[in-house]
Amino acid sequence: MTVSLTMTRPVDTATDRATALDAMFKMPRHRRYFNVSVLWVAYFPSVVRLLLAARVRHEVVTVLSILSGLAAAWLIGATGAYATLLVAAMLVHGRDVLDACDGSLARLTGTGHRLGRFLDTIGDGVVLTALVVAIAMRATGAGAPVGTTIVWAVTAWMSMFMQCSYFNYYQLHYVMRSGRASMSRLDERSVPEDQSAGGLTRAMAWLYLAWFGWQDRLMAWIDDRGRAAIGLGGSALDPRCDRWFEDRRWLSANSPLCIGTHLFALILCLLAAHPAWFFPAVAVGMNLYWAIIVAMRVADFRGNLGSR
Repeated sequence: MTVSLTMTRPVDTATDRATALDAMFKMPRHRRYFNVSVLWVAYFPSVVRLLLAARVRHEVVTVLSILSGLAAAWLIGATGAYATLLVAAMLVHGRDVLDACDGSLARLTGTGHRLGRFLDTIGDGVVLTALVVAIAMRATGAGAPVGTTIVWAVTAWMSMFMQCSYFNYYQLHYVMRSGRASMSRLDERSVPEDQSAGGLTRAMAWLYLAWFGWQDRLMAWIDDRGRAAIGLGGSALDPRCDRWFEDRRWLSANSPLCIGTHLFALILCLLAAHPAWFFPAVAVGMNLYWAIIVAMRVADFRGNLGSR
């Protein structure tokens, strides 16, 4: 059933409504995997239904998500009382919920577009950067050494983007193999619909490539090395690689590297009144986890691919 703002026939049964709303998810029900990063926003489908009933466009939700994250960063950077950190934690959570809703709304209403795709990702990057800067400012304002804080901040900032890119690389392969349409591409360079789009879309595409394009290529390189180690060299699009990309256990293992987990870790640090703890949590703890799952993934598949 195709869902749009104007449906071809009324949705008049519980089954029809459930089928229609099921389109909010990236994958059909039989293809979904356990995604750790959405556990703390598991109620977001209820919010999507409210936004759909209120006819709120997904672009508005994306902008609200960005503004919520920037407001949280401003509060963190302002060296206020503990209550300030509590409000910031609530705004970070609100940003996470809204970020889960905008893509779902776009899929439900059939109104997704490339400009929205770039706005969402670049908005995530701007918010994460603002949060890192705010935490560093608060730490140095409280007396932390400037040089040490900058090193931690830059390392955590780079780590977040690398970890998210790794997660997104495998999820996009999985979505693509499920047959579901997506506004994202495995290679965002020279996409024909971007070249023929308006100036704003082309500008956002250029900004995306400058900021995230090299990260996508790095993740593809890391994956190439992993597949080569088990005898699956060549193109990642080769059908012989389907098992490698469709193993749900490893998709679930990758999911803590998604932005939702980073934001949840930040919320815990805010509630503990120590925002700067976020830096080692990401730069040490999550990088260690990332390294372990990369190594274990190769070890799991090596010598056993044919028997799976």
